[in-house]
Amino acid sequence: MPPTDPTHSITERLSRTLSGPEGTLALARMQLLGRPVERSTELTTPTPSGAGVGVWRLADGQLSRDTGRRDEWRYWADLPEIPLRPGHRRVAVLGESATRGYFFDPAYSLAGLVGTALDGVDVLDLARTNCSLAELLTTAAEALALGADALVVHAGNNWNNVDPTPVERHELALLLEEGGFPAAAASFRELVTEVAASALDLLRELAGGVPVVLVVPEFNLGDWTDEPILDCPALPAGRMRRWRSARDEAERALRSGDLAGARTLVAEMTALDGGSSPVSHRLAARCAASPDEALTALRAAKDAVVSPFAIHSPRTLASVQEVMRRKAGEAGFHLVDQAALFRDGDAGAPGRRWFLDYCHLTFDGLRATALAVAESLATALELPERPDTGRVPARAAADRLALAHFLAAVHNAHYGQPEDVLRHHLTRALDADASVADRFEDYLDYQTRIAPNWMCSSYERSTQDPAFRRYMVVGDGRLNGKLADHGLREVMLDVLESRGVPARRRYEDLLVAEHSGSTDLLADASLATTFNERRDAGVGPRVAYLRVSSPRTRSTLVVDEPAPLVLEVTWRLPAEVPVAPVSVAVNGHTVGTAEVGPAWTTREFTVTPDLLRRGRNTVEIRWPEGGDGTDALVAGAPARLECGENVPSHPVHGHLHGWSATRLVPAAV
Repeated sequence: MPPTDPTHSITERLSRTLSGPEGTLALARMQLLGRPVERSTELTTPTPSGAGVGVWRLADGQLSRDTGRRDEWRYWADLPEIPLRPGHRRVAVLGESATRGYFFDPAYSLAGLVGTALDGVDVLDLARTNCSLAELLTTAAEALALGADALVVHAGNNWNNVDPTPVERHELALLLEEGGFPAAAASFRELVTEVAASALDLLRELAGGVPVVLVVPEFNLGDWTDEPILDCPALPAGRMRRWRSARDEAERALRSGDLAGARTLVAEMTALDGGSSPVSHRLAARCAASPDEALTALRAAKDAVVSPFAIHSPRTLASVQEVMRRKAGEAGFHLVDQAALFRDGDAGAPGRRWFLDYCHLTFDGLRATALAVAESLATALELPERPDTGRVPARAAADRLALAHFLAAVHNAHYGQPEDVLRHHLTRALDADASVADRFEDYLDYQTRIAPNWMCSSYERSTQDPAFRRYMVVGDGRLNGKLADHGLREVMLDVLESRGVPARRRYEDLLVAEHSGSTDLLADASLATTFNERRDAGVGPRVAYLRVSSPRTRSTLVVDEPAPLVLEVTWRLPAEVPVAPVSVAVNGHTVGTAEVGPAWTTREFTVTPDLLRRGRNTVEIRWPEGGDGTDALVAGAPARLECGENVPSHPVHGHLHGWSATRLVPAAV
């Protein structure tokens, strides 16, 4: 038999081997061995082009906005031109949305208030909303190339967005295999801290002899609560069932005043979750023996959700705050520490006096920071006169204050904050300027309609205001999409009615007119009360169904006149969960139960008119309790992480492919 070339058959068999999950993993590891080891801490020194800074190009001695970067303008100061006056000292203020004065922008920003307090100094507002660490360093290099005499850096909330290198993903995957998500998340937070330290070393190198004022950001420890989807990642070895039970027992102990019993249970919870749950730390704060102990627990709660496996609001890790303080001393930076600044004026954990949400500042917080920065700059630049604090307004203009609190209420609602927080901001808005009620009514109109917001005249009216336009941007579907924010709208209606604005009847009629009839209960406008609950939110590969992250899935059904309905559900349980009963309820009344397993099934449930009411109704799926609630995406996380995918970490109670409500049509006689 003549010899044959085996290349084709070998290649074919190798291809089949590598095309499966194990083969993909083997290929990823082989590729890793074939490349140099890279670390996230190895930051590249930015090289300024000399053509300008940020979105401004340098020409004829002034900075003018680059029309080729028009899509980015809304992230920066709303300034067509920034003059560079000869003979004037220049201070560049760098930072993120908190530095921009989010919700107040463009009327007030940190740079604007600092500039008001200083004479003979040009304060360049170079803060950028959504600014990454790399963008911050680039902007610093560009500002220094323009001859900045000092830098103000107020940043850190966005520094968690570290994309691990391939070797770091491999190391995180090993930790996932050995200690689950708690171990991997803790290692990731160490990585974030190391990257922050490297960035501050690079900032010192870039600045040379130019003074730097470093502002260490604080967080809203007193008011902020992370939404339930972030309660606890999937735990290894079946720990989740006991964790949930201990949580219930701890909450009962706190309600009864048994602090010692609560501490014992919280310690058990923390041992089970490895410190990865904000819930455990918040419960620890509630039964703490001292205010300092409570503050430490609240800082741990803030840090616990930071990982590459979940989406959370921006924040600065406590370890990063400590690195900023230490590096400031080593580098000779002038330090403004918001933790000390805000605590000096507030006995407990900093809360709504200083913050509009998680990290964005009230006018009091913005002003206090600006005055401290101005004092530091006067010292750093050896200015002949101290800052004129009297020129910095003690209070924002009434209409700007009102709109900021209104926008803060919207933002807080979309991060799952409780009703009392929403009511606080909406009440403060009306107290500041009663005419902001027009913005409330506009919101009730365009967010209730099925049509996209940009098609609604109510939205068009609101966008005439520049601060509103900067937040509720037409092109940003995340901030401008339709969510099931019925809770926010109810609070708006309560507050308006209490001020004599008869808005409820008009809103309820509009809600029924727009949404009654056949309803997709999985649509964002019915189901998603927060950004994290949207169908396209979260980390990990996209799937054609909803991965349910709570034991209860609630959606909103709007009806006109109550009539018989049919609820149709296509569902399944995660693969390792045995067949179990799953029930459906309407307005708290069970309408049916079905045995559900790991195979897709479709069931129908009839709803009688007596269970319904005109307007909003709550439809709920109650998933089986117990178990870890993990599915294939969570169970296969280490391999997927190594192969370059982002993986989700939180428990999954069920899968939903379809969920609808249809009016029952009587059979023809």
